[in-house]
Amino acid sequence: MTILTRRRFVLGLSLAAALPVLEACRQAPPAPTPQPASATSAAPASSAPTPGPTTAPAAAPVVKSNVELQVSTRGSTDGDIMENSVKTFFDQTGITVKHVSYGPEPDYWAKVQALHATGQVADVIWASTGNLHNFANRGILSELDSLIAADHYDLSDYIKAGLDSMSLNGKLYGMPWGGHPGNGGLLYNVDLLNAAGFDKVTEDADSLDDWTYDTLADAAAKTTKATGGRADVFGYAPTTDFLSLNNVIGAYGGRFMTPNGTALAMDTPEFMGAMRWVAEVFAKKLSPAPGPDPTTTANTSNEMFGGGRLAMNQTQYSGMFTPGEKVIQGKFKWNVGLQPKGPAGKRGTALTINGMTISAISKHKPEAWQFVKWLMEPDNQVPIVLAGGSRPALRTKVLNDQRLMTQLKAHKVFVKALMEAEPWQMPANYRWPEFNSTVIQVFAGVWAGTQTLDQAMPDAKKKLQEVIDKPAID
Repeated sequence: MTILTRRRFVLGLSLAAALPVLEACRQAPPAPTPQPASATSAAPASSAPTPGPTTAPAAAPVVKSNVELQVSTRGSTDGDIMENSVKTFFDQTGITVKHVSYGPEPDYWAKVQALHATGQVADVIWASTGNLHNFANRGILSELDSLIAADHYDLSDYIKAGLDSMSLNGKLYGMPWGGHPGNGGLLYNVDLLNAAGFDKVTEDADSLDDWTYDTLADAAAKTTKATGGRADVFGYAPTTDFLSLNNVIGAYGGRFMTPNGTALAMDTPEFMGAMRWVAEVFAKKLSPAPGPDPTTTANTSNEMFGGGRLAMNQTQYSGMFTPGEKVIQGKFKWNVGLQPKGPAGKRGTALTINGMTISAISKHKPEAWQFVKWLMEPDNQVPIVLAGGSRPALRTKVLNDQRLMTQLKAHKVFVKALMEAEPWQMPANYRWPEFNSTVIQVFAGVWAGTQTLDQAMPDAKKKLQEVIDKPAID
């Protein structure tokens, strides 16, 4: 993910529907070339079955090696990964895949639309949940069910909520190449917490497993240190976009919108209780003041954590790598746990996924499917995830891989969160990016201390309902 002010979400009518929330798909450092895995091996069954497609059996597709495919990404880390992957795929299959970068978001989405309109879009298209359903609804993406059925590909190894998050109207439009449970991680400084009396906290990410939001608030207060009214150490830095707030709201049993995405669900004690909890963190000055946008805030918080001036930071899967040991350099013990369970007895996590899709106008769909399927293989996934280049694919053979379990500091707790997470949440008109940008805008005064939550709510509900009431963009 590139650093970009999120309030720039209106770049013309068509682009407004495509703008992603950049925190939902932040890119990580480049990863090495993965070792090749079989391009034709099917995903094996596991103990966590997921219903496969119901499409009637079809003839096996004819796969040609004398074709050239294109795969599009946002460039940067995704581009580096794909440049290496296409070389390995060619060496194994003889199928040529050319990587094309359409540039960073939000321009990426506009270019996909423009090239689709002129018949020039790539065969395989990177698409996150922030815009996948919008593109599927508009006919830009191909359903995958017929390809999967013809190939007799077994989906039982995949996480059901992951496939549900990639589906629209009962059809699967993308494979869950990299998933995380929103911003549901808690980056923590063991030394600061131990010094504040939290002796049970260790570098084992499970040592925070029994925390509640009361525990987190207490720890934030006790680790905050000030001299002469100026904070030397802050206790906890929450982030305030949809993916972050939703973790707290869901843990309290609330929601921004109804499950079908057609109406707001903010007028509940659960929603208000969660939002008041976040507001109090800022009001009590337990957190650094929020920046002008969530990306700037996240960068500042990571810098402060790396310097030992922040005890805990709300993060995601990438918190294992950013700021990481390359910045911390042994100055203190640390790890990434999960945001606590709330009064509802659960964590408020919902999946966020970077998916791999196939263009609806591709002339080489069987070959494109072979490439997408190959990208999902554990031996192609694991080296990339170990290097911090991507999140793991949402299939048990990847999530439970012992290399990830033993070599990454916190993978085991994120697997727990991923397995428990609800599917992706969005408005029924697919305008999730606009909804998220509005969330950031309408509550900014609450976090800054210029409004109370009660003062902000009427305007917030009005503006968020206006987003939900808009038609889907054709």
